[in-house]
Amino acid sequence: MMGQPVRLYGAFPDAEVIERLIARGAPYKTITAIHRNPPNDNTPGWFRNFWALGGNVIFDGAEEVFHNPIFIEAAKKSFDAEVIQPLAMMTNLNTPAPASPVHLDLPFFRGAHEREVPNWILAPMGYSGLFQRWAIPVASAISWFYPGTGGDFDYWPEGLDGPCQTVKSPCINKAVVADNEYMYHRVGQMGIEPDYLHDGISSDALLHLDDDTWEIRRGETMIRAFRRDQVRVSVLWKAYCFKDEQAADAFRDPAFNLTPDTIVDIFCQDLRERGVAFEAPTSLTDDHAWMEVVLREYNSPDGSAY
Repeated sequence: MMGQPVRLYGAFPDAEVIERLIARGAPYKTITAIHRNPPNDNTPGWFRNFWALGGNVIFDGAEEVFHNPIFIEAAKKSFDAEVIQPLAMMTNLNTPAPASPVHLDLPFFRGAHEREVPNWILAPMGYSGLFQRWAIPVASAISWFYPGTGGDFDYWPEGLDGPCQTVKSPCINKAVVADNEYMYHRVGQMGIEPDYLHDGISSDALLHLDDDTWEIRRGETMIRAFRRDQVRVSVLWKAYCFKDEQAADAFRDPAFNLTPDTIVDIFCQDLRERGVAFEAPTSLTDDHAWMEVVLREYNSPDGSAY
């Protein structure tokens, strides 16, 4: 059952602590560079830094905010769960841009977070609905520190056929705790069109903070500068949610984990039932023909592989 959204109007007890951590995280790498995707010259103005991964804090000073009791209690309420295990925390910084596609976050599946299962296949696994029995319930707390124009958070707690709910900007120290792996959502248009990075930027560019100005630089070259209130800053926290200690203990038993071969077999069987022509993959990382088939057949409502 999908977790129900919980709105928070005081995401952190001390918002100034978060503001200081955000400032100290500069300069920020692009989303392309941080995930080690192939370099390119048309990366969007989306920058990221991790504060915690795999349940461990990796950014000095983020220990207390990672174990935020406000998020933990909201996650218990959202998922009707007794055991909450904080998993990851990151900052996202976005320059003015059009609205994002309606999408789901990358889901978590038992056995599918290992190194041999590439990230690209996780989104199709979620959109397909074929892997629900292996899904791990994950709470997402999105909080904002953005006084600017646009950048509203739209979400559909009853599915895309139900009403849309919106958290409107400006938004400081507010949050929504929800099941973003299975609740469709998007970020609304940020800023105004003349400020968009229409042609993208080089993936090796960095976002620097100079007093009250965010500056995109590539080496010593200034690419673009934005006022501090033009860059949408959000903090994303994720945690495993288990109904009780017995469920948490069962999660640690690898006997029920997916394997790469099982993932391939499930997709191939479904593709055959759909009447889709394909050849079984030789590799999950290098067989681009099969990758294109999977990404085309299992994607977000607008057809993107977001």
